[in-house]
Amino acid sequence: MAIVASRCAILTLGMAQQLSLCVLLHSLKGVSSHGSMIMPPTRNSVDAELPQWSGGKFPPTGWIEPYNCMCTNGTSECDAGQNCFWFSQGCSIGCKACTGNGIRYPNFDQCPEERTAKPTLLKKYWTANHNAEEGSVADIYKYNPWRAPGTAPVFDACGMAGGNTVEVFNAGAYRQTKFAKQGDLGSMVLRPRPSGTVWRKGSLAKTRWQQTAGHGGGYQFRLCPAKEALTEECFQKMPLDFGSETHMIRFADSAKDFEIKATIVKEGGGIGWMRYPVPELTDVNCDYNVTKENASAHCDFHCPGCGAPTYSADAACPTVCSKHFPGTPSYAGADPKIFPWPVPGHDMHDFAIEDTLKVPSDIPAGDYVLGWRWDCEMTSQVWSNCADITIVDADGDIIV
Repeated sequence: MAIVASRCAILTLGMAQQLSLCVLLHSLKGVSSHGSMIMPPTRNSVDAELPQWSGGKFPPTGWIEPYNCMCTNGTSECDAGQNCFWFSQGCSIGCKACTGNGIRYPNFDQCPEERTAKPTLLKKYWTANHNAEEGSVADIYKYNPWRAPGTAPVFDACGMAGGNTVEVFNAGAYRQTKFAKQGDLGSMVLRPRPSGTVWRKGSLAKTRWQQTAGHGGGYQFRLCPAKEALTEECFQKMPLDFGSETHMIRFADSAKDFEIKATIVKEGGGIGWMRYPVPELTDVNCDYNVTKENASAHCDFHCPGCGAPTYSADAACPTVCSKHFPGTPSYAGADPKIFPWPVPGHDMHDFAIEDTLKVPSDIPAGDYVLGWRWDCEMTSQVWSNCADITIVDADGDIIV
Protein backbone atom coordinates (compact mmCIF):
# COMPACT_ATOMS: atom_id res chain seq x y z
CA MET A 1 0.00 0.00 0.00
CA ALA A 2 1.71 3.20 -1.17
CA ILE A 3 0.62 5.92 1.25
CA VAL A 4 2.60 9.15 1.15
CA ALA A 5 4.37 9.83 4.44
CA SER A 6 3.56 12.79 6.68
CA ARG A 7 4.85 14.56 9.72
CA CYS A 8 2.65 16.17 12.36
CA ALA A 9 2.96 19.26 14.49
CA ILE A 10 0.74 20.51 17.30
CA LEU A 11 -0.70 23.97 16.76
CA THR A 12 -3.07 25.96 18.94
CA LEU A 13 -6.29 27.17 17.35
CA GLY A 14 -8.92 29.41 18.93
CA MET A 15 -9.34 29.17 22.69
CA ALA A 16 -6.63 26.67 23.53
CA GLN A 17 -8.13 24.06 21.23
CA GLN A 18 -5.33 21.75 20.13
CA LEU A 19 -5.50 19.83 16.92
CA SER A 20 -2.93 17.54 15.37
CA LEU A 21 -2.18 19.10 12.00
CA CYS A 22 -0.53 16.77 9.56
CA VAL A 23 1.75 18.57 7.15
CA LEU A 24 2.07 16.48 4.01
CA LEU A 25 5.41 15.95 2.37
CA HIS A 26 3.83 15.44 -1.03
CA SER A 27 0.72 16.68 -2.83
CA LEU A 28 -2.14 14.59 -1.46
CA LYS A 29 -4.86 17.05 -2.31
CA GLY A 30 -8.08 16.58 -4.22
CA VAL A 31 -10.90 14.65 -2.58
CA SER A 32 -14.50 15.71 -3.04
CA SER A 33 -16.71 13.05 -4.57
CA HIS A 34 -18.54 11.26 -1.77
CA GLY A 35 -21.21 8.58 -1.83
CA SER A 36 -22.42 5.51 0.04
CA MET A 37 -24.87 2.63 0.16
CA ILE A 38 -27.73 3.39 2.54
CA MET A 39 -30.00 0.36 2.08
CA PRO A 40 -29.25 -2.16 3.51
CA PRO A 41 -27.64 -0.30 6.44
CA THR A 42 -23.88 -0.71 6.19
CA ARG A 43 -21.06 -1.51 8.58
CA ASN A 44 -19.61 1.82 7.42
CA SER A 45 -22.58 3.73 8.88
CA VAL A 46 -22.05 2.31 12.39
CA ASP A 47 -21.42 5.83 13.76
CA ALA A 48 -25.16 6.40 13.35
CA GLU A 49 -25.48 4.43 16.59
CA LEU A 50 -23.76 7.29 18.44
CA PRO A 51 -25.85 10.24 19.73
CA GLN A 52 -24.16 12.87 17.54
CA TRP A 53 -25.06 10.98 14.32
CA SER A 54 -28.31 9.26 15.33
CA GLY A 55 -31.75 10.19 14.07
CA GLY A 56 -30.55 11.49 10.73
CA LYS A 57 -28.10 14.05 12.13
CA PHE A 58 -25.05 14.99 10.04
CA PRO A 59 -22.33 16.75 12.06
CA PRO A 60 -19.29 17.84 10.03
CA THR A 61 -16.17 15.72 9.83
CA GLY A 62 -12.65 17.11 9.49
CA TRP A 63 -11.03 20.45 10.27
CA ILE A 64 -9.48 21.30 6.88
CA GLU A 65 -12.79 21.43 5.01
CA PRO A 66 -15.65 20.23 7.26
CA TYR A 67 -18.03 17.96 5.36
CA ASN A 68 -20.82 15.49 6.13
CA CYS A 69 -22.87 12.64 4.66
CA MET A 70 -26.19 14.48 4.44
CA CYS A 71 -28.69 12.37 2.54
CA THR A 72 -32.31 11.28 2.13
CA ASN A 73 -33.38 7.64 2.35
CA GLY A 74 -36.87 7.64 0.94
CA THR A 75 -39.42 8.17 3.71
CA SER A 76 -37.12 6.95 6.50
CA GLU A 77 -34.32 8.78 8.28
CA CYS A 78 -31.00 8.49 6.50
CA ASP A 79 -28.79 7.25 9.34
CA ALA A 80 -25.56 7.51 7.37
CA GLY A 81 -23.07 8.23 10.13
CA GLN A 82 -19.75 8.70 8.33
CA ASN A 83 -20.36 6.07 5.65
CA CYS A 84 -19.50 8.42 2.78
CA PHE A 85 -15.92 8.79 4.06
CA TRP A 86 -14.84 5.19 3.34
CA PHE A 87 -12.90 5.18 0.06
CA SER A 88 -9.57 4.86 -1.76
CA GLN A 89 -7.79 7.50 -3.78
CA GLY A 90 -4.82 7.71 -6.11
CA CYS A 91 -6.12 4.58 -7.88
CA SER A 92 -5.35 4.32 -11.60
CA ILE A 93 -6.41 1.40 -13.77
CA GLY A 94 -3.75 -1.27 -14.16
CA CYS A 95 -1.73 -0.19 -11.10
CA LYS A 96 -0.67 -2.63 -8.40
CA ALA A 97 -1.78 -0.34 -5.57
CA CYS A 98 -3.35 3.04 -4.84
CA THR A 99 -0.90 5.82 -4.03
CA GLY A 100 -3.13 8.01 -1.85
CA ASN A 101 -2.42 10.93 -4.20
CA GLY A 102 -5.82 12.30 -5.18
CA ILE A 103 -4.56 15.23 -7.23
CA ARG A 104 -6.54 15.84 -10.42
CA TYR A 105 -4.09 16.94 -13.06
CA PRO A 106 -5.23 16.05 -16.59
CA ASN A 107 -4.01 12.65 -17.82
CA PHE A 108 -2.39 11.96 -14.44
CA ASP A 109 -1.12 8.37 -14.26
CA GLN A 110 -0.44 6.94 -10.80
CA CYS A 111 1.88 4.18 -12.11
CA PRO A 112 3.38 5.03 -15.51
CA GLU A 113 6.24 2.55 -15.04
CA GLU A 114 4.12 -0.49 -14.23
CA ARG A 115 0.94 -0.10 -16.25
CA THR A 116 -0.66 -3.49 -16.90
CA ALA A 117 -4.04 -2.42 -18.33
CA LYS A 118 -5.52 0.04 -20.78
CA PRO A 119 -8.97 1.63 -20.89
CA THR A 120 -11.63 -0.85 -21.95
CA LEU A 121 -14.90 1.02 -21.48
CA LEU A 122 -16.78 1.99 -24.62
CA LYS A 123 -17.21 5.73 -25.08
CA LYS A 124 -21.01 5.49 -25.01
CA TYR A 125 -20.73 4.72 -21.27
CA TRP A 126 -18.60 7.78 -20.43
CA THR A 127 -20.15 10.18 -17.91
CA ALA A 128 -18.02 13.24 -18.70
CA ASN A 129 -15.83 14.89 -21.33
CA HIS A 130 -18.03 13.46 -24.05
CA ASN A 131 -16.58 15.56 -26.86
CA ALA A 132 -12.94 14.58 -26.39
CA GLU A 133 -11.23 12.28 -28.86
CA GLU A 134 -10.74 8.91 -27.20
CA GLY A 135 -7.11 8.31 -26.18
CA SER A 136 -5.99 11.86 -27.07
CA VAL A 137 -4.48 14.46 -24.74
CA ALA A 138 -7.98 15.92 -24.48
CA ASP A 139 -9.18 12.60 -23.03
CA ILE A 140 -8.00 13.67 -19.59
CA TYR A 141 -9.73 10.97 -17.51
CA LYS A 142 -8.31 7.96 -19.37
CA TYR A 143 -6.46 6.49 -16.35
CA ASN A 144 -9.24 6.87 -13.80
CA PRO A 145 -11.10 3.83 -12.40
CA TRP A 146 -14.28 3.99 -14.50
CA ARG A 147 -12.36 3.66 -17.78
CA ALA A 148 -11.76 -0.05 -16.99
CA PRO A 149 -14.34 -0.86 -14.31
CA GLY A 150 -13.13 -3.01 -11.44
CA THR A 151 -9.47 -3.10 -12.50
CA ALA A 152 -8.18 -0.18 -10.41
CA PRO A 153 -6.77 -1.27 -7.04
CA VAL A 154 -8.32 -0.21 -3.73
CA PHE A 155 -6.93 0.15 -0.23
CA ASP A 156 -9.68 -2.10 1.08
CA ALA A 157 -12.85 -3.72 -0.26
CA CYS A 158 -14.88 -2.03 2.51
CA GLY A 159 -13.03 1.28 2.19
CA MET A 160 -10.44 3.20 4.17
CA ALA A 161 -11.64 5.70 6.77
CA GLY A 162 -10.99 9.15 5.31
CA GLY A 163 -9.40 7.72 2.18
CA ASN A 164 -5.88 8.16 3.53
CA THR A 165 -3.82 7.74 6.67
CA VAL A 166 -3.90 11.49 7.28
CA GLU A 167 -6.58 14.11 6.71
CA VAL A 168 -6.27 15.93 3.38
CA PHE A 169 -8.09 18.56 1.37
CA ASN A 170 -10.79 18.18 -0.02
CA ALA A 171 -12.96 16.52 2.67
CA GLY A 172 -10.65 13.52 2.97
CA ALA A 173 -11.28 13.12 6.67
CA TYR A 174 -12.77 10.84 9.29
CA ARG A 175 -13.69 11.87 12.82
CA GLN A 176 -12.38 9.27 15.25
CA THR A 177 -15.00 7.35 17.21
CA LYS A 178 -14.89 4.16 19.26
CA PHE A 179 -15.49 2.27 16.00
CA ALA A 180 -12.76 3.63 13.73
CA LYS A 181 -10.17 6.32 13.11
CA GLN A 182 -8.55 8.00 10.10
CA GLY A 183 -6.76 5.45 7.90
CA ASP A 184 -8.45 2.33 9.30
CA LEU A 185 -9.38 -0.40 6.83
CA GLY A 186 -13.07 -1.29 6.80
CA SER A 187 -12.64 -5.06 6.47
CA MET A 188 -10.30 -5.04 9.47
CA VAL A 189 -12.04 -2.78 12.00
CA LEU A 190 -15.75 -2.78 11.15
CA ARG A 191 -17.48 -5.65 12.92
CA PRO A 192 -20.48 -7.55 11.52
CA ARG A 193 -23.57 -5.39 11.88
CA PRO A 194 -26.73 -7.43 11.21
CA SER A 195 -29.10 -5.31 9.14
CA GLY A 196 -32.11 -7.64 9.31
CA THR A 197 -32.03 -7.81 5.52
CA VAL A 198 -33.11 -11.19 4.13
CA TRP A 199 -33.17 -12.01 0.42
CA ARG A 200 -34.63 -15.11 -1.25
CA LYS A 201 -32.53 -16.97 -3.79
CA GLY A 202 -33.69 -16.27 -7.34
CA SER A 203 -35.72 -13.19 -6.34
CA LEU A 204 -35.36 -9.47 -7.01
CA ALA A 205 -34.02 -7.27 -4.22
CA LYS A 206 -33.88 -3.51 -3.66
CA THR A 207 -30.88 -1.43 -2.68
CA ARG A 208 -30.31 2.31 -2.29
CA TRP A 209 -27.31 4.58 -2.43
CA GLN A 210 -26.74 8.30 -2.11
CA GLN A 211 -24.20 10.90 -3.11
CA THR A 212 -23.04 14.10 -1.52
CA ALA A 213 -20.78 15.08 -4.43
CA GLY A 214 -20.40 13.40 -7.77
CA HIS A 215 -17.60 12.77 -10.22
CA GLY A 216 -19.24 10.42 -12.65
CA GLY A 217 -18.27 6.83 -13.36
CA GLY A 218 -20.26 3.78 -12.39
CA TYR A 219 -20.86 1.20 -9.71
CA GLN A 220 -21.40 -2.45 -8.94
CA PHE A 221 -23.00 -4.52 -6.18
CA ARG A 222 -21.39 -7.84 -5.28
CA LEU A 223 -21.39 -10.55 -2.60
CA CYS A 224 -18.78 -12.23 -0.43
CA PRO A 225 -19.64 -15.02 2.04
CA ALA A 226 -19.52 -13.57 5.56
CA LYS A 227 -17.25 -16.37 6.75
CA GLU A 228 -14.55 -15.46 4.23
CA ALA A 229 -12.03 -12.62 4.31
CA LEU A 230 -13.61 -9.51 2.81
CA THR A 231 -11.10 -8.97 0.03
CA GLU A 232 -11.55 -7.42 -3.38
CA GLU A 233 -10.83 -10.85 -4.88
CA CYS A 234 -13.71 -12.39 -2.91
CA PHE A 235 -16.20 -9.74 -3.96
CA GLN A 236 -15.13 -9.87 -7.62
CA LYS A 237 -16.06 -13.55 -7.77
CA MET A 238 -19.74 -12.77 -7.20
CA PRO A 239 -20.94 -9.60 -9.00
CA LEU A 240 -24.71 -9.15 -9.02
CA ASP A 241 -26.73 -8.50 -12.14
CA PHE A 242 -29.21 -5.63 -12.19
CA GLY A 243 -32.84 -6.64 -12.44
CA SER A 244 -34.20 -3.49 -14.05
CA GLU A 245 -33.11 -0.92 -16.61
CA THR A 246 -34.57 1.89 -14.50
CA HIS A 247 -33.63 3.61 -11.25
CA MET A 248 -36.24 4.77 -8.75
CA ILE A 249 -35.62 8.26 -7.41
CA ARG A 250 -36.71 8.26 -3.75
CA PHE A 251 -37.63 11.49 -1.97
CA ALA A 252 -38.57 12.11 1.67
CA ASP A 253 -42.09 12.59 0.32
CA SER A 254 -42.84 9.32 -1.48
CA ALA A 255 -45.52 11.04 -3.58
CA LYS A 256 -42.67 12.68 -5.51
CA ASP A 257 -40.89 9.41 -6.37
CA PHE A 258 -40.37 8.62 -10.04
CA GLU A 259 -38.30 6.40 -12.32
CA ILE A 260 -35.44 7.36 -14.60
CA LYS A 261 -33.67 5.33 -17.27
CA ALA A 262 -30.72 3.21 -16.18
CA THR A 263 -27.70 2.36 -18.33
CA ILE A 264 -26.30 -1.09 -17.63
CA VAL A 265 -22.81 -1.59 -19.06
CA LYS A 266 -23.02 -4.52 -21.47
CA GLU A 267 -19.76 -4.14 -23.43
CA GLY A 268 -16.22 -3.32 -22.41
CA GLY A 269 -16.84 -3.04 -18.72
CA GLY A 270 -17.27 -6.44 -17.10
CA ILE A 271 -20.34 -8.00 -15.48
CA GLY A 272 -22.80 -6.12 -13.32
CA TRP A 273 -21.70 -2.51 -13.79
CA MET A 274 -24.12 0.42 -13.93
CA ARG A 275 -23.31 3.85 -15.34
CA TYR A 276 -23.65 6.56 -12.72
CA PRO A 277 -27.03 8.15 -13.56
CA VAL A 278 -26.46 11.71 -12.33
CA PRO A 279 -23.90 13.77 -14.28
CA GLU A 280 -21.31 16.26 -13.10
CA LEU A 281 -22.05 19.35 -15.18
CA THR A 282 -19.37 21.64 -13.81
CA ASP A 283 -16.76 23.22 -16.07
CA VAL A 284 -14.20 23.09 -13.24
CA ASN A 285 -12.67 19.81 -14.28
CA CYS A 286 -9.31 19.56 -12.55
CA ASP A 287 -7.11 20.80 -9.73
CA TYR A 288 -4.14 23.04 -10.37
CA ASN A 289 -1.30 24.07 -8.08
CA VAL A 290 -1.28 27.86 -8.37
CA THR A 291 2.15 28.03 -6.75
CA LYS A 292 3.73 26.36 -9.80
CA GLU A 293 3.78 29.66 -11.66
CA ASN A 294 3.62 32.12 -8.78
CA ALA A 295 5.15 31.06 -5.49
CA SER A 296 3.60 34.04 -3.70
CA ALA A 297 0.07 33.06 -4.68
CA HIS A 298 -2.26 30.82 -2.70
CA CYS A 299 -5.44 29.10 -3.74
CA ASP A 300 -8.39 31.39 -3.04
CA PHE A 301 -10.58 28.63 -1.66
CA HIS A 302 -12.49 29.33 1.51
CA CYS A 303 -12.24 26.57 4.11
CA PRO A 304 -10.80 26.49 7.65
CA GLY A 305 -7.59 24.77 6.55
CA CYS A 306 -7.13 26.60 3.25
CA GLY A 307 -5.46 29.65 4.72
CA ALA A 308 -2.41 30.19 6.92
CA PRO A 309 -0.50 28.35 8.20
CA THR A 310 -1.21 25.20 6.19
CA TYR A 311 -2.71 26.46 2.88
CA SER A 312 -4.13 22.98 2.37
CA ALA A 313 -5.88 23.75 -0.93
CA ASP A 314 -2.85 25.04 -2.79
CA ALA A 315 -2.24 21.82 -4.70
CA ALA A 316 -5.94 21.27 -5.33
CA CYS A 317 -7.35 24.59 -6.40
CA PRO A 318 -10.33 23.88 -8.71
CA THR A 319 -9.79 25.40 -12.12
CA VAL A 320 -10.67 25.17 -15.80
CA CYS A 321 -7.84 22.96 -17.01
CA SER A 322 -7.60 24.45 -20.48
CA LYS A 323 -6.27 27.68 -19.00
CA HIS A 324 -3.16 25.91 -17.74
CA PHE A 325 -2.79 22.73 -19.78
CA PRO A 326 -2.77 23.29 -23.57
CA GLY A 327 -4.83 20.78 -25.48
CA THR A 328 -7.26 20.14 -22.64
CA PRO A 329 -10.91 20.80 -23.54
CA SER A 330 -12.43 23.94 -22.05
CA TYR A 331 -15.41 21.97 -20.78
CA ALA A 332 -14.73 18.47 -19.46
CA GLY A 333 -17.87 17.88 -17.44
CA ALA A 334 -20.88 16.03 -18.83
CA ASP A 335 -22.33 17.42 -22.04
CA PRO A 336 -25.95 18.19 -21.06
CA LYS A 337 -27.08 17.43 -24.61
CA ILE A 338 -25.68 13.92 -24.28
CA PHE A 339 -26.09 13.33 -20.54
CA PRO A 340 -28.63 15.75 -19.02
CA TRP A 341 -29.46 16.14 -15.33
CA PRO A 342 -32.31 13.63 -14.72
CA VAL A 343 -33.92 15.15 -11.60
CA PRO A 344 -34.99 18.70 -12.55
CA GLY A 345 -35.49 21.10 -9.68
CA HIS A 346 -33.52 19.04 -7.16
CA ASP A 347 -29.91 18.69 -6.11
CA MET A 348 -28.17 15.47 -5.12
CA HIS A 349 -29.01 15.79 -1.41
CA ASP A 350 -32.77 15.70 -2.03
CA PHE A 351 -33.05 12.08 -3.08
CA ALA A 352 -31.74 8.52 -2.87
CA ILE A 353 -31.31 6.24 -5.87
CA GLU A 354 -32.90 2.80 -5.66
CA ASP A 355 -31.77 -0.13 -7.79
CA THR A 356 -33.14 -3.62 -8.36
CA LEU A 357 -30.75 -6.59 -8.15
CA LYS A 358 -31.06 -10.22 -9.14
CA VAL A 359 -30.36 -12.53 -6.19
CA PRO A 360 -28.47 -15.57 -7.52
CA SER A 361 -30.38 -18.84 -7.41
CA ASP A 362 -27.27 -21.05 -7.52
CA ILE A 363 -25.44 -20.01 -4.35
CA PRO A 364 -25.67 -21.61 -0.89
CA ALA A 365 -28.09 -20.06 1.56
CA GLY A 366 -26.37 -18.29 4.44
CA ASP A 367 -24.88 -15.03 5.65
CA TYR A 368 -23.21 -12.74 3.14
CA VAL A 369 -21.67 -9.29 2.94
CA LEU A 370 -23.06 -7.07 0.19
CA GLY A 371 -20.41 -4.78 -1.24
CA TRP A 372 -21.01 -1.53 -3.16
CA ARG A 373 -18.11 -0.24 -5.26
CA TRP A 374 -18.27 3.09 -7.08
CA ASP A 375 -15.47 3.68 -9.62
CA CYS A 376 -15.14 7.40 -10.38
CA GLU A 377 -14.37 8.75 -13.84
CA MET A 378 -13.38 12.35 -13.15
CA THR A 379 -11.14 11.47 -10.19
CA SER A 380 -8.84 8.59 -9.25
CA GLN A 381 -11.18 7.52 -6.44
CA VAL A 382 -13.13 4.39 -5.53
CA TRP A 383 -15.88 4.39 -2.89
CA SER A 384 -16.58 1.13 -1.02
CA ASN A 385 -19.28 0.11 1.49
CA CYS A 386 -20.18 -3.26 3.04
CA ALA A 387 -23.50 -4.45 4.52
CA ASP A 388 -24.54 -7.70 6.23
CA ILE A 389 -27.41 -9.66 4.68
CA THR A 390 -28.84 -13.19 4.84
CA ILE A 391 -29.85 -15.21 1.79
CA VAL A 392 -32.39 -18.02 2.19
CA ASP A 393 -33.67 -20.74 -0.12
CA ALA A 394 -36.53 -19.85 -2.42
CA ASP A 395 -38.97 -21.64 -0.13
CA GLY A 396 -37.19 -20.73 3.09
CA ASP A 397 -38.76 -18.88 5.99
CA ILE A 398 -37.95 -15.21 6.46
CA ILE A 399 -37.98 -14.12 10.07
CA VAL A 400 -37.78 -10.38 10.65
